[in-house]
Amino acid sequence: MKSALLATALGLLTVAAQARDYTASTWFAPTHLLSHFPYMEWHEAVTEATEGRINFEVYNGGSLLPPKATLSGVADGVAQVGIVYPGYQPAELPLNNVLIDASFVSDNHYAAAFAYTEMIMTDPDVYAEWSDNGVVVGPGFATAIYNFVCASPVFSLSDAKGRKFRTAGAAQVDFVEKIRGIAVSVPFSEVYTGMQRGSLDCALVDPTTLIVGPKLAEVAKSVTEIPVGIIIGASWVYNKDFWRGLPVEDRRILMDQMILALARMEVGYEVQGSEGLEGSKAQGLTVGAPEDDLRQALDTYNTTFLNELPAAAAERFHIDQPDDLVQGFLDSQHAWKERLAAIDIRDQDAVISLLKEHIFSKIDVDSYGMAD
Repeated sequence: MKSALLATALGLLTVAAQARDYTASTWFAPTHLLSHFPYMEWHEAVTEATEGRINFEVYNGGSLLPPKATLSGVADGVAQVGIVYPGYQPAELPLNNVLIDASFVSDNHYAAAFAYTEMIMTDPDVYAEWSDNGVVVGPGFATAIYNFVCASPVFSLSDAKGRKFRTAGAAQVDFVEKIRGIAVSVPFSEVYTGMQRGSLDCALVDPTTLIVGPKLAEVAKSVTEIPVGIIIGASWVYNKDFWRGLPVEDRRILMDQMILALARMEVGYEVQGSEGLEGSKAQGLTVGAPEDDLRQALDTYNTTFLNELPAAAAERFHIDQPDDLVQGFLDSQHAWKERLAAIDIRDQDAVISLLKEHIFSKIDVDSYGMAD
């Protein structure tokens, strides 16, 4: 009897010794889609799947690491994992920034998220940028596609002329100026009051912001469903020592839970974006496609933008002209759109099946991230 009790006690001590608490950092609120699915739900699932061997304490809202410091902070071990937007590190992640620039022409958030995930995890040069900065990169993310949300209708070139648009990023600024609008740079937190007071006419934002969060539908009159950009980034980057110190069974659990969270996140953007548009209609907003002249202006801009992007990126980032990188990203998105057209894109299991077949079946978890 004593021997049995001693064995049980030793077993419990062994489990307790193996259980570890780690730190995860995100600069979004806990309820934001980019925190809720890839961190709040994910870390609980990881704890359960590892039977408590891995438990993350999640720091939200940039309380541990602000956006621009997350990459270096994770590399230095301030956090073991965090979310990174490469646009904050153009010098460290130039190829990733080329992909960010190219994503201006994206018109499907699933395809953008999955193509970017494929690039950062399987393209040797893009993956190496992360590794060279001391981290192991996991799957990416993409927000819903940005549209025009305006205090008065903007569906044509004549509507756009002279209007003040809140923009984020060089391509958005350039396009707004091409359609003779006025690009304005203000923090996102000031968009609601700006539209309310008339200092802004429009904002280029995704539709998840319409009826939840900032609730821009309260101060808007119209939504023009014109695809004018998207935000892509890496949902999970890991400290190398942390990742490499885990047994392979735990790395496999992390990978499986990231796949699940990635699917849930993009389905979440689809659902919440649709709810934003439908909810805006219910509140009396005019929601619709741009008129032909505005649509054609965007098509013309996108063609010129893509033709000029490789040379512009080579000059801006001091790299070899990335023609193949840009084309590969565009081709991957096209392939993903074809795959997605064959499924119910709100079916989480169907999305996961595609991810596993076309990306994660090609990744060997035994060796992934284990060598520079």
